[in-house]
Amino acid sequence: MSILANKNKPKLVIDASFWINVVFLGLEYNLINYFEIYFVSKVEKEILNENILRLYESLDVVTYLKFKKNNFIRLKNPISVSKKLIDNLQNNSGELFSLALSIELDSIFATDDKGSIIFCNKNNLKFISIVDYILLLFYFKELNKLEVNNFFKLLSGRIKQEYINIARKKINLEVDLND
Repeated sequence: MSILANKNKPKLVIDASFWINVVFLGLEYNLINYFEIYFVSKVEKEILNENILRLYESLDVVTYLKFKKNNFIRLKNPISVSKKLIDNLQNNSGELFSLALSIELDSIFATDDKGSIIFCNKNNLKFISIVDYILLLFYFKELNKLEVNNFFKLLSGRIKQEYINIARKKINLEVDLND
């Protein structure tokens, strides 16, 4: 059964790094089709940059506020943060609290933070990066190979090239050694 046919969508706890990249690519609205979206207040503060005086709001801020207004996202904080997380992730970070909530909800953690990805891999925790999300949209036929390739090119310099090349190989796209 596809995710679309399932009324109980998987829960996705999003970190700021993933959110900024998904909005940069314009793929944020696909999220609401596939996931129940959660943010922790620490990440919300990171996205909204509440301590910074700006002349205009960035697209990721405007989009976050629109998603929040339309109830596309849920704001929830973890009940507790394990010592193992505290010992392995940056203290008082959005990644720390997001991963703690993800574990509590038995959900998927959306991040592009290298340290968080390494921790998830070592501890067999469910996560998705922007590169994985693009592949997911390809597998669900939301994107074709040309679109996937274009998104990967846009991510060059923002995401480790190694991750992009691994993803390209998974769907038989030529690995671009010049990126």
